[in-house]
Amino acid sequence: MPDTQCPVCSSELKTAPKDYENYDALFYDCPLCGQYVLGGLANVNQELYDSRQFISAWIRLQNKRGNNHFFISDNFGEEDWFKNLRNMGFPQTISEKLDGLLKAYADIVRDNYHEIVDVEQHLELVSDIAAKNLNEIEYLNLLLKDLGYIEHDLPYNLARLTVSGWLRIDNLNKSISTSDSAFIAMWYVPLTSRFREAAIQAVTACGYKPIIVDDTEFNGFIMDEVITLIRQARFLIADLTCMPEEDNNTKVTGGVRGGVYWEAGMAYGMGKTVIQTCKDTEESKRRIHFDLSQYRTIFWKEDELITDIIDLTNPVKNPSFAQELAQHIMVTVGKGNYTSSIE
Repeated sequence: MPDTQCPVCSSELKTAPKDYENYDALFYDCPLCGQYVLGGLANVNQELYDSRQFISAWIRLQNKRGNNHFFISDNFGEEDWFKNLRNMGFPQTISEKLDGLLKAYADIVRDNYHEIVDVEQHLELVSDIAAKNLNEIEYLNLLLKDLGYIEHDLPYNLARLTVSGWLRIDNLNKSISTSDSAFIAMWYVPLTSRFREAAIQAVTACGYKPIIVDDTEFNGFIMDEVITLIRQARFLIADLTCMPEEDNNTKVTGGVRGGVYWEAGMAYGMGKTVIQTCKDTEESKRRIHFDLSQYRTIFWKEDELITDIIDLTNPVKNPSFAQELAQHIMVTVGKGNYTSSIE
């Protein structure tokens, strides 16, 4: 591939890639993805072609948070940020992309309500909503016109929000639950990778979109985003498992991840259903804080973390963790309507 093309999205780069400090890596500046660093042996296009739009969206999100040197290592296919790409809240369904594009237009024009947005001058819109390319944005514009959210009498590459469009934005901002999603608050370390897969499977089987935010992978202040995702979620899963305290881990106090408690407290305060889980060890159970110990907690063991969901309509004898979690979701929250468009 020519050096003038972005190895993630194939767009023409703003400038030729440059050597990055003393690493075997190159610094890229893409008008669509943003700025990032790619390890010398990493091959995005051949290895992980189907995930390119989500990689691009993740780089763009990193840039928004002030991380313009997001490093994609040679073995990034094994890293948590890549494994979680499809569960980070990026738009996947048509309705999510339409709402995401509408909100992106509103962010561009701010209070200049009659301003026209030229999508060809804002290629970052593609990665903002995890679209495949500029053509998809233009097709979405046609749908937004049919809905009456942008004006009909403009070319397909131009967009100006109508009164209905601005009212839709207002409703989206006020909505408590804009989608059938579930926020999963947990540790994001190799020791919990099997738990994560089991929880995702349970949530998906019940008709909800699992949302994962790994705050160890980026710089910048993200609490506004976390609050928004929790507010939009139908319910929250809080895994209270404790881990050995690492010498240089400033996010850990006595083996307990305070962020999970903060997110659970935020959800409780919003009146959300909170489903507590925890690894079935004496240390983890002993360290569940008194404030949360009075609520039911679903405990899990490593050998129970299979992802098969047998039946959601009738109780299953000796259920796996994923089965028990799914049944508990059905009893406390009910069936959702979400179906991922991504295979």
